[in-house]
Amino acid sequence: MSWQILEQLSHWHWFILGLLLLVGEALGAAGFLLGSSIAAFITGVLVWVIQGVTGNIIGWELQVFAAALLSVLCSVVYWRFFRAEKQASDRPQLNHRAAQLIGRRLVLAQAVEFQGRIQIGDTFWKVTCDEILQAGDNVEVVGAELTELTLRKID
Repeated sequence: MSWQILEQLSHWHWFILGLLLLVGEALGAAGFLLGSSIAAFITGVLVWVIQGVTGNIIGWELQVFAAALLSVLCSVVYWRFFRAEKQASDRPQLNHRAAQLIGRRLVLAQAVEFQGRIQIGDTFWKVTCDEILQAGDNVEVVGAELTELTLRKID
């Protein structure tokens, strides 16, 4: 690769790179390209302002270094402050089917002797309990671990 091409690097190249990264982000990068895109735009503005004020062309090494440093900084700021707030959910158990069943009350269709399987809806679940439960007993799901539920008899 000829390094002479890099010596012609200007603010327009950084703006174009920022736009390309922003398009890549819009296509589904989930925030990974956002910091680099912002850094490219900031680098373009810095190169444009410095060249306009001083009239000197900034070396490509300094431009690339500034872009890399800003990319890391912008990515960390984004992930630390903006992305963290988006992780909180109003339904934290949405993808934890077993945990969603905690608190649900059922009538047993068959007896369970400390361990067994019961059907809730269209799914069969492994269950454990501290006592022998008879068919027709009212029970409540009090715990969930992966695909195993813990039952307790209620009166």
